[in-house]
Parts: sequence; structure tokens; C-alpha cells
Amino acid sequence: MAVRAFWAVAQQVSLAGAIAVAFDRGAGAGHGGGQGGSAARVGVMSKSGVTRYSARQIRKAHSTEGAFWPDSSSRGSSLYAGAGDLTDNVSWGWHHPNGVYSTIPVGAPLIDSELNIYVGSDDAIRKFDVSGELLWSYAPRGQLAAAPSIAISSPSRRMAAAPTEVSAEEEAALRPDWAKQGDDPEVPYEAFFAQVKVGDRLKVRPGKAFIGDGGKDLYREGDQGRIAKVLGQGGDGERVVIQWPRTGHESVASLASLGKRFVRVASELSAATPPPMLVGSTTSGYVFAVGLSDGEEIWATQASEQIAGVKGAVGAKDGVVVVATNRCTDRYCYRYRNQTNPLTPSNSIVRGLSAADGSALWSYKTRSPVWNMVPQWGPNDTVMFQDFEANAYCLNFKTGALVWQFRASKGMGTYTNAAAVYDAASERLFAMGAKEYEHKYCNPYPAPGVLPHCNTWPGSAGMIYGLNATSGRKLWEYETREPPASGAVGLLNSPPGHTRLVVTLGYNCRYNSPSGLLSLDPHNGHLRWEREGPTLWSGMCAGDREGGDVRRAMGGRAACVPNSWSSPVIDSNGDFYVGNQVGVLQKWGSPTGRTLDVQLLSTLTTGVAFQDSAIAVGPGIMAVSTCTSLIVMQTSDGDNFTFPLYEY
Repeated sequence: MAVRAFWAVAQQVSLAGAIAVAFDRGAGAGHGGGQGGSAARVGVMSKSGVTRYSARQIRKAHSTEGAFWPDSSSRGSSLYAGAGDLTDNVSWGWHHPNGVYSTIPVGAPLIDSELNIYVGSDDAIRKFDVSGELLWSYAPRGQLAAAPSIAISSPSRRMAAAPTEVSAEEEAALRPDWAKQGDDPEVPYEAFFAQVKVGDRLKVRPGKAFIGDGGKDLYREGDQGRIAKVLGQGGDGERVVIQWPRTGHESVASLASLGKRFVRVASELSAATPPPMLVGSTTSGYVFAVGLSDGEEIWATQASEQIAGVKGAVGAKDGVVVVATNRCTDRYCYRYRNQTNPLTPSNSIVRGLSAADGSALWSYKTRSPVWNMVPQWGPNDTVMFQDFEANAYCLNFKTGALVWQFRASKGMGTYTNAAAVYDAASERLFAMGAKEYEHKYCNPYPAPGVLPHCNTWPGSAGMIYGLNATSGRKLWEYETREPPASGAVGLLNSPPGHTRLVVTLGYNCRYNSPSGLLSLDPHNGHLRWEREGPTLWSGMCAGDREGGDVRRAMGGRAACVPNSWSSPVIDSNGDFYVGNQVGVLQKWGSPTGRTLDVQLLSTLTTGVAFQDSAIAVGPGIMAVSTCTSLIVMQTSDGDNFTFPLYEY
């Protein structure tokens, strides 16, 4: 039976996740590493939950430049073509073997340098080879809080490593001259200061705890910090600013006091290169890393008591893991509203951890909480992101120092599910959020103050801001008729070779929520085209109502509640792919190359909404994650259809 016939059956099945076609419900529930294997026959589900829809296999590939799709970041253009026909090109799919609603994927699939596919979900992270064989599974310490990412270190790069304990003798040998200041009165003071540099690591000596004004706990004995800034111009005015990850505070110390209060520990740089790993976070506050080859845990550190999920992504670059932590539990999350439950799901601290062992490097508290925090790697060792009021931030990802900050709105407590998008070619960051609230419920002065209905809803206006990624200066802004949901920047074929910012619009998971797509010139914010999308005629995103009872019975979260659209992915042909909350995957493009001819080229009805970041593309393959399943499609890059499977 052809895959089209299988899909026709799938669309008649009431269970969400159309890849559940012809699933043998009597198959075993085992899902241990390497035990499931791929389906022996087309249309029969394996023990690990994999069902094959095509007899054709996808050719394996190998990259020497790193992973093909290492993270869920809105990377814009892909080097590879997507699926030509979204129905005919389906190769195989996966859902939990206990049932289609037994777990919820988190983030887009990841594709490593050997075309293996990783999919994170509420219960585990799983690795499949390109043919659908389950290689291993890893159960993290709690439910995933954000989409995981692949971190692969170049041997030529030095990785951030943990400070190590040293003996008194080793300490004396390690101490730089600035720590020995005063030992030799013949050496001028300025000679010692020349060796102080940003990044030096310090440990508080016994009995040297410090409590600041108002009882603020700055550091205690045994705490480890790092020098973030060097102040002064010589003489007694020389000072350093020290960051303390445990408390999230900074302290200022004179150069003369460094050796008295602190001990130098091993440098934060180590020549050791950790193995290729996958990094993620959990709602119980853990950040972790597992090896790509075997799924064994390399390290796990509790960065905070809790992490709000499930939104955003964990990022990793050059030995630093960037993650949102510290679930918001105080007035910081209230958004100024008079309501019984004032806490808005979000996180209050962005942290940098060492990829070598998870030790703390820096922390930064944003002006407003972060929700869908997706790290965007910018120029000059920077990382950029936005908070839920669309305020944008640029930090040095190695030190955590603020490079610039952009304040989007002067309104009170605006809120968005969107994430910022970066275009490396033009060095522009695009922040997206709600327009400043203006209606009567938002007046803070009459009692009882700002009311809950002062919020983002279907039909409320949104804003898109084009920012200079080097300075944070606003270059342009554009008002939208519906709240922005996601975006991507890349080369579209409408017309061919022109870089465009594609933005999706629509409020998520609410009855009568219209949606749309628009294309802007990223250089000036001018509108190039706009198209209507589906309207949600349900009070929940597709599949959430059907799967609620099963998920509650399984002890997991009852609903997926993704954005109204997934992040668009633009392929090498200039077409783009995007999933909608009504349960439809779409391919858009211009057959003629004219802007006026941009149209819907292909659709795949799944009956289930898609993750915020849902699509990954590699050579000969496109992988898509819904709120229940993984769908893997063949593409036409380089004639990658072979049978039997090509070994390299």
C-alpha cells in the first residue's frame, strides 16, 4: 500500500498525530536503547513506536563541519531542500509505543553530523538513526523545560571548565603576582595590576563572607566567582568587579584586598575538549548534558529550584551553555495585574554554564521575565534574546556582561509567546511582541488597578522591531493586525535571491483565533506580501482536547499549548515550511518567482498542532515534531533515495 493510501487512512483516525496510521496497538511498549529497531514491514509499528510508510530508505550522510541541525534556533535559510510533497514524501514516523498521547515532544528534532535524529519529549530524549532504528533513550531528572541542543566542540577551541580544588602548595604556585601583592616591597604596585584580567576565577577564603547593605548576601566562604570587569587607572584606585553566580550579585574589591579575601583557583580555560553532547534543562531546575554516542549522562547541575516550561531552547557555543532558569514566583511576574493568581509562567534569570561540567560562569536578570527564550548567537561573542515584553538583550556569552539593551514598550506588562530572530548577513535582530495596551482595563490608577483582561488576545495588535545587533539601536518598527507568533529570515524565491523576514501572526489555542503570514524587507521593515492563514475554531489547539484525559491519566501535562504557528524554515529552493495550531503542515512559495504569486504549494493534515520550533532539514531529510509525534520525510537533495540503505 502506498504512503498516500496510508495517509488517507490516517486522516480518518480520530486520534491526533496522523502518523499513527496502521499502528499495531498490540505491539510491545519497550523503548530501551537499541532494542526497538526499525519497522520490519511498511505500516507495522515496531516495539519502539516507529512505523514505516515507504519502502525507500534515506541515504546516510556525513558532515565534517558539525551537526546538520544542532538546535531549535530560528536559523532562517537552510542549505538543503525540504520535502517536495508533504504527503508523498513521508518516510517513517514515531510516537510513544504506549499510545499517541503518552508523551509530548519538546522543540524541533535535532540532526547530528551523521544524520541521526534526536527528539526530546516530556518523558525522555531519544536518538534514532536515519532509518528509524532507536539507538538510545535518556530519561532526564524531571520533565524537559526547554528544547535541547547539540554541543560539539572543536579540538582547536578551549572549553570553559570547572574551577578545581588546590592544596596550599599548589595554591602558592598558581597564585599570580596580583595575589602576592605586598610580598616584595621592591616591586612597584603597577606591575601586579598588569596581570589582572577578565575571566580570572576566585574562591572566598574561610571566614571571609560578606553581607552588603540591607542584609544582602553577596558571598560566603567557599563561594566561587569570576572577575567580570577591571576598573581604575592605576594606583590605589584599581578595583575589580566580581560576579557571584550563587547569589546573582556582584561585588567590587580593591586590588590590594584580592589576596587577603580570595584564593585563585584553576583558570576557567582548559585544553580538554568534552565529547559531543546534547544539553537540556528540566522543570525541576536541572541543566544536564548527555553524550551523543551513548546517551550516558556526562553531568547534571541544579541551576535553580525550578525552571518554568515548556518554552524556548537551551543554547551552547564555544564551551558555554546559555539557559533560562529560576521560575518566576514573586511580584516580578505579576505584570501589575489585580488577579487571584498573579504569577505568569516565566523565568527570571539567564545563566551561562560551563559545557565541560555544568559549573556556573555568570548570571543575568532581565528587566522583565523571559518565556520563549531562544538564544541567538550574534557577532563578537554575543548572545541575544528577548523577554515577554519584547525587550531585547545582548550579552557577552563568555562573561555575561551586558553589551546593550533595547526597551520595546512603555506600556505596563505586555506579553508575547514570540522569540527574537537574528539575521547574521545584515547583523540585525528582530524582536516581536504585543503593542502597548491602551484599552480601559489597562489603566493602573483607578482601583483596583490593571485588570486581567488587559492582555494579548485574538485581534490585538503586535509590534516587530528591527534592531542593529551591534548597538541595539532601533532601525524600524512595524505594527501587525494580530500578535506575532514566530519568524525566520532567509532567501525566498519571491523574488529569487531576496532576503526576507517571514513573520507568522495569531493568538494561540483560543476560539476564533485568525492567523496570517507576512513578509518584510529586513533592512527597512517594508511589507512585501501578506497571506491569510487558518482560523482556529476550537478553544484548544488541535489534539489537546482529544489527548487531555490520557495525558492526565499518565501523570503528565494535560495539554501541549504551543504557539499558533511553528517557526518557519526556509529551504535552499526559497520555499518555506511552517506548522499551524489547527493541525496542518504547510509549504509556501512562488512557482513563478513573482511576489504576487506566493501561494500554498503543499499541505499535510496531522490533526495535531506543532511545536514552537518544529522543523529540521538535512541532506535528503526533513524531520518535523508535532505535539504527539515525529514525522520524517525524504527530500530530493542529491538523489538520496536508495534501497537497500547506503552505508558510508
